[in-house]
Amino acid sequence: MGRGDPEGGRGPSRGGRGSSLSERGSSLGGRDPLEGTIAAIATHARWFLLAESVPDREGFLQSVTPGVKLLGTLALVAATVAQRDPLPVALMGGLAAVLAAASRIPARTFLGRTTGAPAFAAVAVAPQAVLMGGPTVAWTPLSVDGVTYVAVFTLRVAACVGFLSVLLLTTRFADLLAALRRFRAPTIAVSLLSITYRYLLVFFSELDRMVRARRGRRIGNRGLRETWRDSGNFLGTFLLRSLERGERVQRAARARGGTGSTPVRKRERAGGGDLVFALIVAATIAGVALA
Repeated sequence: MGRGDPEGGRGPSRGGRGSSLSERGSSLGGRDPLEGTIAAIATHARWFLLAESVPDREGFLQSVTPGVKLLGTLALVAATVAQRDPLPVALMGGLAAVLAAASRIPARTFLGRTTGAPAFAAVAVAPQAVLMGGPTVAWTPLSVDGVTYVAVFTLRVAACVGFLSVLLLTTRFADLLAALRRFRAPTIAVSLLSITYRYLLVFFSELDRMVRARRGRRIGNRGLRETWRDSGNFLGTFLLRSLERGERVQRAARARGGTGSTPVRKRERAGGGDLVFALIVAATIAGVALA
């Protein structure tokens, strides 16, 4: 075995020392709740924005053109929002899960994008289970109408987020913007979406770099007062660097001739996947309307 092989038995390798230092920095950084929270937010946000490997897979919705996919998804979301009974809303959520499975979206990716918003919605409307009048559930203060309202609202949010997640996971953002332009969406709105998406990537990348730099410079444990003071300085510095980065992005865009349309692939012709998806959307809307 080579001298640098960690299994060679000739002392620690550089990779081992680097990993031990990284673990030590992570253990020290984990004692700062604000830093740990910021690092987790930056990591999950970048994972959320950069999950663009799914559109290259062979799947059902990947074969549907972006325009048809966008219109069909919006129709499914509108039909879900219009429902008031738990069963149709639950079936719409099941349809979103079936579309995700047919499009070969990993379950972890799909659930990671669709569980946060429904959980927050359930917490936000949970008091309605007590505040709404009507007959109560057994000997609890929960009303039947209130529990039904909370369940329907949560399921509705989950189904809508599921449809939108399937759309975003199976469609590249540039192709989605191109579809909006073909449908004559306001130019300023499309430009704002494009700029916001690009800058969010820069924003969270800068946040992740600052967190790692802060962990690398810190030695030893600090008290609660010093931790909060350093956290305030960190947030202030990050705000200033974000403003400076935004100005640099604007100057770079002007130097290149402005923020024009992002180059996209040629418009694809409708195929069998478009017809099947359109039939699924039509049958679903007709089914929930007659239910």
